[in-house]
Amino acid sequence: LDDVDAVTLDRLVGPLDDVAAVLDRWGTAVGTGALLAPIGIGPAGRVELDLVGDGPHAVIGGTTGSGKSELLRTLVASLAAMHPPERVAFVLVDYKGGSTFDGCASLPHVATVVTDLDGTRTDRVLAGVDAELTRRERWLRDRDRADLDAAADQPDRPPRLVVIIDEFATLVQDRPDVVPSLVDVARRGRSLGLHLVLATQRPAGAMSDDIRANTDLRIALRTADPAD
Repeated sequence: LDDVDAVTLDRLVGPLDDVAAVLDRWGTAVGTGALLAPIGIGPAGRVELDLVGDGPHAVIGGTTGSGKSELLRTLVASLAAMHPPERVAFVLVDYKGGSTFDGCASLPHVATVVTDLDGTRTDRVLAGVDAELTRRERWLRDRDRADLDAAADQPDRPPRLVVIIDEFATLVQDRPDVVPSLVDVARRGRSLGLHLVLATQRPAGAMSDDIRANTDLRIALRTADPAD
């Protein structure tokens, strides 16, 4: 790993400025049930996350400066490079008033980007996610399908929706009223194709038992104490 500092996105996923190569990657991804995202290089080679097989939901913990925001950007960019907008979409919430997702906003996969500075818009976005759960339940019922994977033959199948929240603990502290909605997403999301990615400095203090029980994928960066 002598050249670890030179791990670029095109090294992980392939050419990014070749339209034919991107379309070929997207076409290959459509034929699989996985939602793969290469995120780095390790001693054994490329390191990949699969939000379907490893998830459906994830927690990323790490103190300030540990690389959470960079990892989140890498996850979004990698998923977008590997999968077409018809297969994966993003709702990106930056609840620390920063610019974590500014560089991702123009991707065709991104439905919306909000921060805690946007006031009630954050409420509307989270309410929209809850409404999307109900819409997908009706969609599956109308087609007599048990879950999104079983509806792979449907041309109008909705994309998997990945909701990423940077600094989840701050959201919980400032807006405890939204926690039940997020718990609902965590419980019902697997069959409906909704995925939560929650990043925070102090996961031990922010994660309720309900959310913890539904987040099988956990990534620890630099943390302040063993509990985290």
